[in-house]
Amino acid sequence: MSGPSLYPRARFSGIILIGVLTCTSGAGFIPAATVYAQDAPIIRSIEFEGLRRVEAAAVRLVLANRAGKPFRPEAVADDIRAIHGMGYFADVKLYREDVADGVKLIFVLREKPAVRRVVYENNDDVSTDDIKEVVDIRPFTILSEAKVKRNLQKIQDLYNEKGFYLAEVEYEIRPAGENQVEVVFKMLENAKVEVRTIRFVGNRNIESSLLKSGLATQEGNLLSFLTDAGTYRKDAFQVDILRISSRYFDTGFINVKVDTPDVEISPDRKYIYITIRIEEGQQYTVGSIGFSGDTPDSGVDLSRFVSVDEGELFNRSKLGEDLLRLKTRFEDEGYAYANITPVTQIDSEKRTVALTFEVDKGEKVFYERINIVGNTKTRDKVIRRELRIYEGELSSASAREYSKRRVEALGYFETVEVKTRRGSGDDSQIVDIEIKEKATGTFQIGAGFSSAENFIATAQISQQNFLGRGQTISLSAQISSLRQLFQLQFSDPYFLDTLWTLSLNGFNTQTQFRSFLRTSTGGSVTFGHPITDFVRLFLTYSLEFVRSEPTAGTFNQPTLASLNNTGRISSLRATASYDSRNNRLFPTSGMFHQLSAEVSAPLIGATQNRAFQRYRWNSRFYQPLFWRFIGRMSLRAGYLNSDAEQGLSPAEKFVLGGIQSLRGYLPFTIGPELKAPLNDRGTNSLQPDQETIVFVEGGNKEFLANFEIEFVIFEQVGIKGVVFLDAGNVYAEEENFFYIGDSFREQQRLPNDPALFDPRDLPLGLFWSVGFGFRWFSPIGPLRFEWGIPLTRRPTDPDGPLFEFSIGNSF
Repeated sequence: MSGPSLYPRARFSGIILIGVLTCTSGAGFIPAATVYAQDAPIIRSIEFEGLRRVEAAAVRLVLANRAGKPFRPEAVADDIRAIHGMGYFADVKLYREDVADGVKLIFVLREKPAVRRVVYENNDDVSTDDIKEVVDIRPFTILSEAKVKRNLQKIQDLYNEKGFYLAEVEYEIRPAGENQVEVVFKMLENAKVEVRTIRFVGNRNIESSLLKSGLATQEGNLLSFLTDAGTYRKDAFQVDILRISSRYFDTGFINVKVDTPDVEISPDRKYIYITIRIEEGQQYTVGSIGFSGDTPDSGVDLSRFVSVDEGELFNRSKLGEDLLRLKTRFEDEGYAYANITPVTQIDSEKRTVALTFEVDKGEKVFYERINIVGNTKTRDKVIRRELRIYEGELSSASAREYSKRRVEALGYFETVEVKTRRGSGDDSQIVDIEIKEKATGTFQIGAGFSSAENFIATAQISQQNFLGRGQTISLSAQISSLRQLFQLQFSDPYFLDTLWTLSLNGFNTQTQFRSFLRTSTGGSVTFGHPITDFVRLFLTYSLEFVRSEPTAGTFNQPTLASLNNTGRISSLRATASYDSRNNRLFPTSGMFHQLSAEVSAPLIGATQNRAFQRYRWNSRFYQPLFWRFIGRMSLRAGYLNSDAEQGLSPAEKFVLGGIQSLRGYLPFTIGPELKAPLNDRGTNSLQPDQETIVFVEGGNKEFLANFEIEFVIFEQVGIKGVVFLDAGNVYAEEENFFYIGDSFREQQRLPNDPALFDPRDLPLGLFWSVGFGFRWFSPIGPLRFEWGIPLTRRPTDPDGPLFEFSIGNSF
């Protein structure tokens, strides 16, 4: 027999040991010498001794010998190895006991110790929380040294990623009570290694600076403590070597060789010096281009999908894009497994590469099944209703890509991957849509300060994917020196699982304009329906109770009688919108257009002083520029008409200014102005010695243009930068767009007024401003910090840049 007995021998009187595997003694499986010539007896029962944490049922599942079946001595070795292979046991012995009408098998097991806790020592530069994120050893699980070694490598890789290339990690297993241990990882971090220089040797045709610009590994600089610049990761640098080769392949050097880089460490072990040797070879151009094999069902000329031209420098990336376009063309006709092979013929003397695209389109393929994977919260229907691929239809690469963009545009997911695999037959395909959900609910409490609104406090509870149904609900409040807002919103883009959209909105607002206070309470209900995937129509009914009152003196002129009043807006608004943005919350490409017409009239419940017709147009454009810069543009215009006897209340007219419209100018200060007397002298005209105030009355026409370039500053913490140019103005009834008339504003000047600012001098009749800012996608939501500088400054405008703070997106 081999290995120590775990129990007194007296306990097993009459029991024969028939197999043992003792890992602690280093012995392998030793079968018993006893041979049974007679017919195999029946196994009446199987018992286990020594189980504490592992369930007996789990062990039975791996056995070849089963209760009620004939005993198979030849399977004993397999059974013991199978139990040991579970990884839970340090010692396995098998005893056989003869019983009436058969045998009983007794497995005597000694479990491996349990992990009491995992300890990390000497990790000063890498936090314990960061290490715990990569380690998957959990307390109270059974010890597996193989798993410990795998986690040691994970920790080593983590240190490499953070630039501690010379860090060393060891582990120790310490006893910690009865059959328990502590797993201790010991770090010797050493100094963080920084890439000092990257040097190229042999690059005669491509500048070193151009080669460096395409590498993930960058030389260290003064900002390395904020960025990844200077961090050396071996695996990332291997990819960089491929990038260097690709750069050459894309400029015609088809025989380039990039040697294994030489990496030298400075004597103080703080810096790394990298030298990369390159053999460029000769530069090649594209020769003849042709096609062979199958042609599309549509008969379209395949050369239309090839951007490579004869005579230009050979470009491997461009060739790859052409192959993808050709394959997509065939797959859109249902040939999912079309094989397109570029056959090259190299002429070393002429230094040309002739291309022939060999096409084998294969059979047409249909979708057998479409699976949604990874949606633990979001219901399948929320995703499926965005898809434009359906089971039983022909495969289409373009339709899959379009479906992916529609799912991404929901804004509920971190990643969306669409993968395909062969179905049950050669003519079938299975689509797996793999998603990774992200948090869509927010609870925000924030405060800030701006030059325009002073102190700002905000609170919001919102859920963009309520109960996983794709509905949006939010409750928000905002308080500042200029406004108070309380709002409850609900939206369902597929009301009752139909194509109809339903939105409900209730609010109470108080807005301090320059010369009056507007208070309103109301709500709205909106129904919408798609016309196409991009075009929707909406109809909104709004009911709003409004009160406006002056905040500076008493105005007695009849022309200002509409300022101090109450009224009721009861309106219907029809809206048509076009939306092709890639993400509804944070778009980086696409466009959005909206055109609306609103009517508030006594016929549907409005008061006469709130009767109007309002028309609005809004367009937004998003375009990736270069590197990671995003261009954004917003254009909007509005026109307002009213038949009210005293004119429409200024509370309903257009005004601009502030971070939500024309940055660099104080909120609600852009618009037609009136000079109003503070005292009534029995005349409707202003007297030279009469005390007055300037009153921003607002206008019935507006135009606003915002231009932005947004770029990433610190991606890890979600900080972006922005530079902008704004232009806009509001026009009175007597004025036209982009033109300031003489009659209306000249009448409001006092005699001998020096007229420090003449609105007729505005370029194109617009106020202009420029500025910059930062945007942070913080835990409490998107935050905006922006500084605007007026280019068309008035005497009442701030002398320097106007700082404003806001919570929420720009546009």
